[in-house]
Amino acid sequence: MLPWLQRRWPLPLFVLIGCVFLWPVLFSNKVFVPAGFLKYLAPWSSISAPDARPPWNPLMYDSVGQFYPWRKFAADSIRSGTIPLWNPYQFCGTPFVANSQSAVFYPLNFIYYIVPIERAAGINVLLHLILAASFMWLFLRELGVSNGGGAIGGITYAFSTWQVTWLHLPTFLATSCWLPLVLVLTRRLFVNSGANPIARVLSLGICLGICILGGHLQIAFYVVLAAILLAIYCILFPADIDSQDTGETGSNRLQIRSRTLVGKMARLVAALVIAGMIAGPQVLSSLELSRQSHRRTAPSAAGYAAYTAYAVSPGALATLFVPDMFGNPSAAVKDSASGRIVSTYVGQSRGGMYFNYAEGAMYVGLLPLCFAAFAVIRRRQEGRLIPYFGGLAILSLLLALGTPVDALFYFYLPGFGQSGSPGRSLVLWAFALAALASLGYEKAAKDNATPVKTAVVSFIALGLFGICVYYLALSQLPDGIRADSGFGRQLVFLAISAGFLLLLCLGKARTGAIAIAPFVLLIADLFATGINYNPTSPPGEVYPSTAAIDAMRDSARHDRIMPINRNWSFAGPQAILPPNGAMVFGLRDVQGYDSLFPGQYKDFMNRLAGQDSSPQEVGNMVFAKNPMSPLTESTGVKTVASLEPLSLPGAAERFVDGIYLYTLSSARGRASYLTARGTTTPVDWLEDAGTRVSLGTMTDSPATLRLADQFYPGWVATIDGSPATIERDGIFRKVSVPAGKHVLRFTYCPSAFQFGLYLMLIAFASCACYIASEFSRGIQARIDEAASR
Repeated sequence: MLPWLQRRWPLPLFVLIGCVFLWPVLFSNKVFVPAGFLKYLAPWSSISAPDARPPWNPLMYDSVGQFYPWRKFAADSIRSGTIPLWNPYQFCGTPFVANSQSAVFYPLNFIYYIVPIERAAGINVLLHLILAASFMWLFLRELGVSNGGGAIGGITYAFSTWQVTWLHLPTFLATSCWLPLVLVLTRRLFVNSGANPIARVLSLGICLGICILGGHLQIAFYVVLAAILLAIYCILFPADIDSQDTGETGSNRLQIRSRTLVGKMARLVAALVIAGMIAGPQVLSSLELSRQSHRRTAPSAAGYAAYTAYAVSPGALATLFVPDMFGNPSAAVKDSASGRIVSTYVGQSRGGMYFNYAEGAMYVGLLPLCFAAFAVIRRRQEGRLIPYFGGLAILSLLLALGTPVDALFYFYLPGFGQSGSPGRSLVLWAFALAALASLGYEKAAKDNATPVKTAVVSFIALGLFGICVYYLALSQLPDGIRADSGFGRQLVFLAISAGFLLLLCLGKARTGAIAIAPFVLLIADLFATGINYNPTSPPGEVYPSTAAIDAMRDSARHDRIMPINRNWSFAGPQAILPPNGAMVFGLRDVQGYDSLFPGQYKDFMNRLAGQDSSPQEVGNMVFAKNPMSPLTESTGVKTVASLEPLSLPGAAERFVDGIYLYTLSSARGRASYLTARGTTTPVDWLEDAGTRVSLGTMTDSPATLRLADQFYPGWVATIDGSPATIERDGIFRKVSVPAGKHVLRFTYCPSAFQFGLYLMLIAFASCACYIASEFSRGIQARIDEAASR
């Protein structure tokens, strides 16, 4: 065991660092869910004071407002033996697996299915932080870097501000952690060795497929882009490819090299195909929904301008040195006027709009920055891919800053215009800087040429760049805002980093106790910036049930609720049971919040509201704003909730937990029959699950059953087991039913998902057959060897 630890000591180090980073949720009664944001929202706002609420952070709210309900719904469905293909609780029903961030098929999400959701969130983060650091270490070891250099790279990548500020949105880390391993396997495709090429193709395909299933397609695209660029780099600089001499010369060698490269590129394409097959159920479902989603628009000059307007401001480059140059969302002060706790963060996008801290997070630590500059300036390191990492870092910055490079992807890559902000390309920056930092450390620690001059040049270059971007950032700060938040601390870290690099170059810090200094300094630097960024909560604060919620459940039953919301401010919203919150309590809501949902529903809700149903701040959120609309009844609403009193004829009013609740006793509900005489009758609910709805019918004459669930491809109907036709009733469904007593059943199993599932099974079956074949071949070889003795 001890030799194993000596060879791989960074791995337990990563586990230890991750446990320290997440100690509140591992060693105390806290969960990794920012439930404090619920205190802004009714009914929970009625039991919390304004000064007890954390500073509002829209992206971090998504953890409790989107991901917690999604993970709970998926876990409840899986535990009951159902694949959650359909979400019946939002948007009057909407595809669920087709929302890629549901990540239902991501293997490591099994944690949510066996551990309570509140606890699973922290375990999931810890696991993926360890994987991110370990895969980065493995990648650097493949390049010949020592354990120490690999540890520097692993810690930098896993605990950079880009990773840390996105931890509450689990699909980011679940996708980005696989980037280093994907590049390990991509590089192996272009290295001549005795390894079986089929095994390498399958390994890369499986890894890429898992990465895509992680749930964030934009980050997965950047992973695939990095792999393709690495393949191109290996072709242009084929040092590894020619490592085995063929014995040929001249034109014959050129022909052999050409055939080799074509073959290896074909292997890369094959790996991408396998990845697509493995991720088939997720990807094909998402593609089907994207073709009819609310975000489906053709690329345009106006759309591109809006996309780049939310890019990272050039002045934000100062945060490479001072991460809190524009403040920090976790640093809060009490506003004397409102009594609220507000953030000190004042960052703006390139277009001058509100800008979330995480969207421009590029800080990787000052010591890694020094090491990276040193590696680039002293770049001669055979087989270490320094030009590749440097180019990847520059490309990621150009994309994040909204330069014309974005236009190549926005206009010429289908679907890219529907992705998130440009700043998310900084995942490549964090990876590239972590790799360069590792290589810089390695060069300084092992170079016998005593490269002090290179270190001095690195300091000067970094200093000049830092001064320029610092004063550029100063010019963008609002009047009266301090620009030196943490500035003194950063100067200390920079001075110590510079001093350590000089000692390393002089050979004074390569052995002994001082050799652990870079790890201590790096951890202290990154923890000082990120350890307090992500809030935690007591388990009891995560969606506690209240009297108002119980009242809504009692009155709605199989029918829908309609919370009336009109405000959603970046300063902190005033809303009631916001979109997706109803999922936690099994309430069917007309609202919804998702990055991908049918465009027909957005159009319907716009007509119901008489205006844009989305708040200006969040285009992916749909509110119900007008309960008096004649379209309200068609949604199957039986209960209306409002923060203000409403005048609803014939509705019974109650006031509970600061909420006005109205029961619409005369509403026809979610399912009803319309006879030829124009009368409606109720139905018997036999089953009301996500992908199955069964209704008992009994009429004296032929009738039309109307179900106020959204019409969407993949739903089929049967009457007493015989196929029936589902027709459109606006955006809802209706079925003609004959007279008499019958059972009408709706079932959801879309063809895109079925085809994707077949592809996944074929891919896994092929992999299993190959593994079994290789295993039996190995067994036979051992038998033959034993017999020959």
